[in-house]
Formats: sequence, structure tokens, C-alpha cells
Amino acid sequence: MGLVKKIVFAVVVGMVARKVWQLQEEPPLPTMDPNPWWGPGPWQQEDTAIREFQINISETDIQDMETRLALPLRLTPGLEKAHFTYGINAETLTSIIDHWRNSYDWRQREARLNQYKHFKTRIEGLDIHFLRASANVGNNKDVKVLPLMLIHGWPGSVVEFYRILPLLTTPQPGSAVVFEVICPSLPGYGFSQGSAKQGLGHLETAQIFLKLMKRLGYDKFYLQGGDWGAFIATGMATMYPENVLGAHLNMINTETPGMYLKMFLGAVLPSGLVVDKEDEHKIYPLSRLYSLILRETGYLHIQASKPDTIGAALDQHPVSLAAYFLEKFSTLTRESFTKLPDGGLLQEDFPIPLDDILDNICLYWFTKSGTTSARFYSENLGYSFITKSLDRIPCRVPVGLTAFPNELLNLPRCLAAHKYYDIVTYTDQPSGGHFAAMEEPELLAADVHRFINTLLTRTKPPSPK
Repeated sequence: MGLVKKIVFAVVVGMVARKVWQLQEEPPLPTMDPNPWWGPGPWQQEDTAIREFQINISETDIQDMETRLALPLRLTPGLEKAHFTYGINAETLTSIIDHWRNSYDWRQREARLNQYKHFKTRIEGLDIHFLRASANVGNNKDVKVLPLMLIHGWPGSVVEFYRILPLLTTPQPGSAVVFEVICPSLPGYGFSQGSAKQGLGHLETAQIFLKLMKRLGYDKFYLQGGDWGAFIATGMATMYPENVLGAHLNMINTETPGMYLKMFLGAVLPSGLVVDKEDEHKIYPLSRLYSLILRETGYLHIQASKPDTIGAALDQHPVSLAAYFLEKFSTLTRESFTKLPDGGLLQEDFPIPLDDILDNICLYWFTKSGTTSARFYSENLGYSFITKSLDRIPCRVPVGLTAFPNELLNLPRCLAAHKYYDIVTYTDQPSGGHFAAMEEPELLAADVHRFINTLLTRTKPPSPK
């Protein structure tokens, strides 16, 4: 090798080594405005009172929805044998709308939603809604009551948690804890007011939820979340480790450089060398994984770029909203449902009751959340995605990870460990998908109990990394 080539080679190697070293350096936490104003107009002194709230949709709004539902459907017949591979088909949607028109009773469902107490409080200029499910220890005085925040995602809402709440708030076999559960609605979702200004992403939401818990008297607490809830819980645990005692996640995803390097090495090196053989099916072959992600995240690209366009359609007609959401409740529950004529939605063994899904859709409809919820993608995947990234900042708060087999993405423990430095429990579930709290509430609740009981009985902290 000539002298010039040696010099060029040395420079290139040095530059690569420097870049790798820089990627290993832990950056500082992003700077957050401690007191922003997301409401309309300029900042003003806000009322911090916690106000009791009851879901009571007006007769006018109910009649308006029923009038729109009664209009003749203008649906295009599906392609032969396409089933749900092109999205929800006309036949299935017609059947569900017929049920919605003739059998679904909003007032009855509203009473179910009001079985727990609901509240609103003003934080950073926005009315933030939350429900509170109080712990009920009964005669069992030996259990410890702990504060737990459950955080939902899209296209979900606090409706997701109604089947799991009784399993968290009452004593369970083998568990020494019960929970005082706080379920907030994300800003712009359901009864939480949407931002009037650009920039409210998952880290800003994390700050709002921290203020909510402190306002309720909890300086230290536990978290549980999936979908956006997993991102927000991770953000809270990373940004506020002095407040978060532990975080349990049912969607496992990280974006660290080390994770990507190891994942791609595992795709070319011998099986079992990088990722345990029993975990390889979760991500390999990468062609299958990324094909699935690309196929099932078209909504993400739309909402991240032009949320108000799709939002206009969602907020205009309940059938439009239902078609958009029902397809996700089918495919994200089990990928194989795309091969069924009804996407599984009308099957007797579909894991989520249809009326529970309609409760969720109605919540979006009555609160006009189609646009404001879609904007959350734009705020999280825009400029702040780079400037406020936590990808290279470790989460040192104890976490429990649970992998439901039909979730869109489940990273193996060895890859998740590049972000989560203290994984207390990692559970491979036998069944369930994206909407775990609705599909498999017993499995999810049991794993939350297991995580926190394990955490409380640890004899010593993990060794530093």
C-alpha cells in the first residue's frame, strides 16, 4: 500500500472510530420548558383545582350521531378473496354499522364508563382528563397499596383499561400489592383538551403527566403502558428517575445505535450467536419484519405528515372513523386475521367484545378527537424527533417487559437491554396482541403484579453498567 493510501486509510479508520466513540457517549437530557402554555392565546395563571367530571353526552350529540349513522352507506364491494388484506371490507363494515344502529346503546355503555370516577384538571393551559380506580383491599390488610398510572395509545383510550382495572385494584393470588390506578387521556384524545400550539409530543406529555401525579399527591409512582403509552412511560422514567419507581411496558421497542448494530449483525452471523435462538423469530428474517411494519404503518406516515387531512374525514362521519379504527383492531390483534372474510371482528372468539370497540370509537367521535389525536404523530415524528431524542440516553429505572406474540414489534431482551439497563422481568406471553389490556387482561395484570412484587423483594440493586 502506498504512503498516500495508508494515510487515507488511517484517516478513514480514525473518523469511523471517532464516530463510534461519539455514539457511545451519553448525551445530556433534552432541555424542556418547565412551564409551557399549550392552550389558546398567551400564557395565563391557571386554576389547578381538580374537578370531578361525569361522562354525559348531550341528547343533541347522540341524535346527531344516529342521524349520520342512518344515512345510506356508500361502500365499494371488496375484491374477490381479498378479505382484509386491502383493509376493512364493505360486507363486514355493513354488518358492524347495522349492529351500531340497531343494537348498541350508548346510554347503557355510558353508565358502564361512569362506574369509575372521572376528573379534569388544568395543566399547562389544557384540561387534562383522567379516571381514578381506587384500591379495594377488602379484609386483606396485609397488601400494600401503590400508585400506578396506566397510559394508553392510538387508536385507544382509557376505554382500553376497563377489563383490567378490577384485576389491579383488588387483591390477587400470590401478590402482596394492589394499586390506586390513575388513567389519564393523552392531550387531544377523548376528554383531554388538544393543544392549540405546535410541539406537544410524548416528552411534553410526560411532563404533563408528571405534574398530574404530583398534583394528586404522588411524588413517586409506577407506570404501565403500551403503544404511545410505552413511549411516554419510557420518557418519564428516563427524564424523571427520581419520581418513577418502575415502568412496565407491553410494547418493546428501542432505537439505540447499539441495538441496531446488534440486530443487523444477528441477521448475518450464525444463528444463536447474537440473539438467543428462541428469540430469533421475534425479529428475523428482517425482510419479514420490515415488510410487516411497512404494510401496517401506512396510517403513521399519513398522520405524521398531514394529520389534519385525515382528521377532517375522521371527524366528519362516524362510519369513516369506524372503518379507520376497526381495521386496526383486527390486524393489530392478530396479523392472520387479514386472511379471514370478516377480519376476525365478527367471530365469536374474537378477543375484544365489539361493543367495547364501539365504546372507544364513540369516545373519539363525541369528543372530535380524530384530528387532535392524529396530530400527536406529527409532533412526535417531526423536528423534535431528532432534537429531543432519548434514544442514546439509558433508562436506569427498573422495568418489566412483556412480549405478546401478536404485537407488531417485540424486541428480544438482549436488544432491549441497550436502552433499559435494569430489566427486572421479561415475559413471553402465550397469546395476545397490541391491545393487550382489552384482549388478555388477566395475563397483563398478572405480569404487572409479578414485576412489582419481584421489584419490591429484590435484596440488592443491580450492578452499575
